[in-house]
Amino acid sequence: MDAPHRLGKSVTEKLVTDPASDTENRTDYWKNRSAGWTEAATAAKPNDDTFNLRLIEEVGITPNMDVLDVASGTGDPAITIAGALEIGSVTACDMTSEMLAVAAARAAKLSIINLRIAAGNMNALPFSNSTFDAITSRNGLMFPDDKVGCAREVLRVLKPEGTAGWMVWGPIEANPTFLAVNAGLEKFFSEKFPPRMIRHNLGAPGLLTDVIKEAGFTSAKEIELKQERLINVGDNYFRRAVARTAPHRIGNLTERDWMVLLENVQNACANYLDGDIYRIPVVARLGIGTAGS
Repeated sequence: MDAPHRLGKSVTEKLVTDPASDTENRTDYWKNRSAGWTEAATAAKPNDDTFNLRLIEEVGITPNMDVLDVASGTGDPAITIAGALEIGSVTACDMTSEMLAVAAARAAKLSIINLRIAAGNMNALPFSNSTFDAITSRNGLMFPDDKVGCAREVLRVLKPEGTAGWMVWGPIEANPTFLAVNAGLEKFFSEKFPPRMIRHNLGAPGLLTDVIKEAGFTSAKEIELKQERLINVGDNYFRRAVARTAPHRIGNLTERDWMVLLENVQNACANYLDGDIYRIPVVARLGIGTAGS
């Protein structure tokens, strides 16, 4: 078993000085990336609900709860949570209105009426104390410098004895799609596309637990989530991944360009091809915190 990595001073300083954070925490950065996420959100329903459903289970969301989804982006996992509620509601909160517009459009297409939209930053949530029964966040906590402060904001708006869950990406080496996309982009554009390592800065065991405990939750646990994602040849999985990774470069691509680019990406995943199916490993970590009474 790997020894857990703790959020000690040296690690905290490394996260704070990550050169990507100055860029990726700006609202205009995510606004400019919204086109890529719109391209990626090709269907109203989530493309794969495996981790979303596990998040719902571990947080203990029941049909009558009022739930907040922080850094909701284009609506994941808020769309899935809405479907699990009967008389409750879910609020999708994000700092990027363009992405929230996609979430609202997806909800409308699915005739979901219990999803609300709220613009706000995770370090200063626009809600009163003790508002929500449960709170979720998928792939958002990696980006802010003050991760503990953002977790404290979640604790503030969470009702006593409520539960919050944060899902983050595992190590990049355990998620080969990221490396394959960058390799395909580099070959197509003949330039460097360094991986966005900020996405993986909470991927080591123990880091999420430390953040949750330091934020003041009375209990914390951490789970590794693993999945072998089955992708049929011809599925738009790799196209969505490219759109999310390099939205600033895809606007003028022709379909012929896309064919060549995606062939490069798929070739980089050749080791995972089994007949007509790619078996792509996906690894995430899930941190669960419970508020005191």
